This record gives sequence, C-alpha cells and structure tokens, in this order.
Amino acid sequence: MDIAEQPAQPHAAPPGPDAQRFGPPSLAVVLANGTLFNISWLAIVLTHSALLSPMVVLIHMAIHFRLFGYGMIEAKYILVVAFVGLLLDQLLFLAGVLTTEGGTGPAPLWLSCLWPVLATTMMHAFSGLQSRILLAALFGAIGGALSYTAGTRLSDVEFVSAFWGPATLAVAWAVLFPAMLAGARLMTDFGRDTDER
Repeated sequence: MDIAEQPAQPHAAPPGPDAQRFGPPSLAVVLANGTLFNISWLAIVLTHSALLSPMVVLIHMAIHFRLFGYGMIEAKYILVVAFVGLLLDQLLFLAGVLTTEGGTGPAPLWLSCLWPVLATTMMHAFSGLQSRILLAALFGAIGGALSYTAGTRLSDVEFVSAFWGPATLAVAWAVLFPAMLAGARLMTDFGRDTDER
C-alpha cells in the first residue's frame, strides 16, 4: 500500500482539565490561596460575630471553589475538618484552656468558623508540607500557638493561663497540623486515582 493511501491514525485527545487538577499547585495558586485565607481569618477574628462570620465563610468558600477548589473531594474534607475543629474548640473551653471575657460557656460560633477556612489551605497553600511531617509539626506548633495568641488580642477570647494556654495549643497543633495535611494528601491521592481510571 502506498504511504499516501494509508489511513490516518487518530490523534490522542489532549488531557482534559481534570488530568492535572490534583497535581502540585503553582506558586501563584499557593500565594493567592494563602492570601484569601488570611483575609478571611482577619475578617472573622476582627468582627468575632456569630452573624457575620458564617457569611464570611460562605463568601470564602464561593471564591475558593471558583478559583482553586477540587470539588466534592475537597468539600468532604472541609466538612470533616470543620466538625473536628468544632469539637476541639468546645473541648478547649471545657478544659479551661480558653474562655471568653466575663464568664464561662461554650466556644463562640465565630471561632469555629475559622476551621473550614483553614481547611481550604491544606491542599493548596500548605500542600508542600504534606510529606514533611517534622517540618509540619514544627510549623503547626509555632503557627498554632501564635494564631490563637493573635486571636486573643483581637477578640473577646482569652487564655485562662498566659503560659499553659499557648503551650497546650502548641503541643496540640504539633500533632493536629500534620494530621490535617495527611488527611488532605489522602483525599488528593484518592481524587487523582479516580480521575486516572
């Protein structure tokens, strides 16, 4: 058969948008995702409002899933983190690590609104720490204690003990932060495997 008469071979279809959506985020995504988190964190802490904070979360989620989100895989992860965070906040108040000015009671709703916002960074801004457990533990210990300390200075939440409060949170976050990253890695790996099938 003449070469000119050979039937044309079909070209492979280019990879779709899902092919690399669970891959490592670009520097631009890391910076944008981290900036969005910090803006929402400040808005929630500065207002510390049970009415406004959930609205900030909804706006944050709308922007996040429009620009960076991984669909239902990430949505399920965020829900789990939000639930665990809600329980942890209540435990910290019950244990006397944190309190509100002028009394005792459960953790305020606005404080728990920080958890779903933080969860949106685990597959993006902080994804580079997913395989670096020791570094993640160190980052969690320092960042967790500093974040809560900053929050106490900007809101009506305060430490019962100025020393043991931050120390307790540093230990807790040294464990919790790597665990959150490990969960995010498992979910992204699952999403990647699902896309490849």
